[in-house]
Amino acid sequence: MSAPAVGRSAIEDQRASIEPEDARPVSNGRSNWINPKLLAYLMGPISLIVIFLLMRFGVAAQESPWLWLGVFIAVPIVNLEVDHLCGARKSRLHLNIRIAVQASALTLVIYLTGWGPVLWGAYAFLALENVAHGGSRIWRLTALWSVVGIACGQVAVWLHWVPSMMSTSQGNSLALMGTFVLLFIIRMAAATMEQKERADASKQLVEDRYRSLIQNSSDTTMAMDGDGICTYVSPAIVELLDFEPNDLIGQPATAFVHPDDRDRVTSQLGAHFQSSAQTASLQFRMLRKDGTWREVEAVVANQLDRPSIEGYVANIRDITERKEFEALLAHRALHDPLTGLANRQLILDRAEQMLARTRRTFDPVAAYFIDLDNFKDTNDSMGHEVGDKLLRAVADRLVGMLRASDTVGRLGGDEFVILAEGPSLSAGPETIAERVREVLREPFVIDPYSEVPITVTPSVGIAAGDRLSAQELLRDADIALYRAKAAGRDCAVLFEPAMQAAAIDRLKLKADLDSALSQHQFFILYQPIFELESVRLKGVEALLRWNHPTRGVISPDNFIPMLEDSGMIVDVGRWVLLESCRQASIWKARGYETTMSVNVAMRQLENDSFVEHVREALAATGLAPGSLIIEVTESTLMRDADATVSRLEKLKELGVMIAIDDFGTGYSSLAYLRQFPVDILKIDRSFVADMDGRPDAAALIHTLVELGRALGLSTLAEGIEDMSQLESLRIEQCDSGQGFIFSKPVLPSEIEERLADTDDHAFPIDSPAGCPSPPSRSSAASTVASP
Repeated sequence: MSAPAVGRSAIEDQRASIEPEDARPVSNGRSNWINPKLLAYLMGPISLIVIFLLMRFGVAAQESPWLWLGVFIAVPIVNLEVDHLCGARKSRLHLNIRIAVQASALTLVIYLTGWGPVLWGAYAFLALENVAHGGSRIWRLTALWSVVGIACGQVAVWLHWVPSMMSTSQGNSLALMGTFVLLFIIRMAAATMEQKERADASKQLVEDRYRSLIQNSSDTTMAMDGDGICTYVSPAIVELLDFEPNDLIGQPATAFVHPDDRDRVTSQLGAHFQSSAQTASLQFRMLRKDGTWREVEAVVANQLDRPSIEGYVANIRDITERKEFEALLAHRALHDPLTGLANRQLILDRAEQMLARTRRTFDPVAAYFIDLDNFKDTNDSMGHEVGDKLLRAVADRLVGMLRASDTVGRLGGDEFVILAEGPSLSAGPETIAERVREVLREPFVIDPYSEVPITVTPSVGIAAGDRLSAQELLRDADIALYRAKAAGRDCAVLFEPAMQAAAIDRLKLKADLDSALSQHQFFILYQPIFELESVRLKGVEALLRWNHPTRGVISPDNFIPMLEDSGMIVDVGRWVLLESCRQASIWKARGYETTMSVNVAMRQLENDSFVEHVREALAATGLAPGSLIIEVTESTLMRDADATVSRLEKLKELGVMIAIDDFGTGYSSLAYLRQFPVDILKIDRSFVADMDGRPDAAALIHTLVELGRALGLSTLAEGIEDMSQLESLRIEQCDSGQGFIFSKPVLPSEIEERLADTDDHAFPIDSPAGCPSPPSRSSAASTVASP
């Protein structure tokens, strides 16, 4: 972004409006003598002296000096009166009178000398004065009255009313030639004036345009001299800082920068920036008149080498609301919205940091998984609102019992996590587990059931010592927690190597996963997507399932991470893409127009062949590219933003639509979001679930929908489970949605039945549909091959 240039005239206009008269520069007196009108009046006295000299030497007609004196007194007086009259009443008639009087006076003077036709050049001075005074438009009037003057003079010579120093034929010849030359000179003067007028008009138009753009822009434009002193400030500064532009003129620009940001700003605009014509983009805080601070983004351009500026130009934009929104998203991405504790993403990050430190310092580390034994009873008997208050109270007690260096988080539901290290574990890892049990043993008093104290007992799983990764540390704590739950309430279990059976079982599952694709054990369910206003089925989302030969249908949460870790997700994802496109193509052939949304994992998007896989699937199935929606999670987008943008743009070239899945759960800069060629924002189900009980969740959904609208994107809400959520999303004008209120993921045949049984793919909302049974092992392959 480049800062708009500010013309010197605009700066000087504002300076002139605030500078006292005696402080403004005084014009050079010599320039006042170059006034055509003034020169015209000075010619009178000079001409009188010249005429007297010519008469003295006998080269001019011998008229009475008193006559000449009377003429040179009367002519200025008459001209002044006529100028006054024409100046007060500006019309074409008065303009003709003014020029006619001037031409008459000039004719009288030059023809009294006896050399009238010879002095025709005097009419050129008259023309120049009038063109300079009235512009190019009056050259014809000046030429007309000049010719009339010459003609009248020649008639007067012929009638012997005025003397002549030459013969009549000579005078007429000179008058005729002089008239032609005079007309040429007058027309040239007019043409020159026309060019100047056009140049002035063009310059004025450009200045007016830039002045209008700058003064009416919502961004503030500030011009500074080489020392950083403000020389011009646009009116938008009133909206930004509540100062008037004059309040900043003459002040150092850095005087309004926050002291904590001043050194950074000065450094960025230091010697390197000042040494060449370049721009710098920076963010800092600026002082408002009421003493508060606003977050701003400024693009500063070095224009020292431009004579019209000779300084710097800054284009300043208020980004306070954007910063607040980004901070809200960042906090929401890393913290549990109910308790404000660290969420899974932040817990994993801090666990990784903790493990890295222990490898350097050898300090003890431990992770604790905490589950409230009787929380479900409280929720069922007293309601979810009391349950939420209880969870917040539990969170407060856990935070209060630990050191500031330790971490408390919430994974969801009634599961909490504690990460402890160093001095906190000096008495052994079991000590913290006992303190957890102690601080939660005291009954909780929760409104509106203050008369019924609530007792909470925790089950605690402990994993102590170094691990290869944070996931392994938390996995071991989770395994220990299951052992604690199995052992009964209110107890703690320390993870032991013997508990590795779960890890072995996971390895077996991974081994089975290696052959799942070749043995046709995968199948796809489809969850409908509806337009919220019309409840019209507009598309489906393809969801991968695994029908294990002995364990039955396995949740995607249990095998998709394995696919991603092993890299098999690329081949499996390619299969899902092909089968989903084939199913959508079949529905289209049967007259059902629906979009097909396919989730793409990070490994797939990072693969160089992914775009080619999409192209192959479209070509093999004949599906229109506009019917395919590629869903990418927000965290995947931010993994490698530049490479992701490149691949998504190639997908857009194919005609495929792009959706951001789970939007709002990750942290993405709005500046990056604008770079991605995205069509749809999918609002995460966690926001929808909280919108009825938490005003901030509803406000965040409103903000996300408005963000999508501002960016020209369609919005889709996930996890809609009741009518209250649906109506709230309709009020917010969210475009579409999916969830159990409409349907759980179902087999292709059930989707087709619903399409066939409803008009225009719309049907009434009923109770959540049951999840379909998976196909048997013997039919899984045929189900996949022929949706």
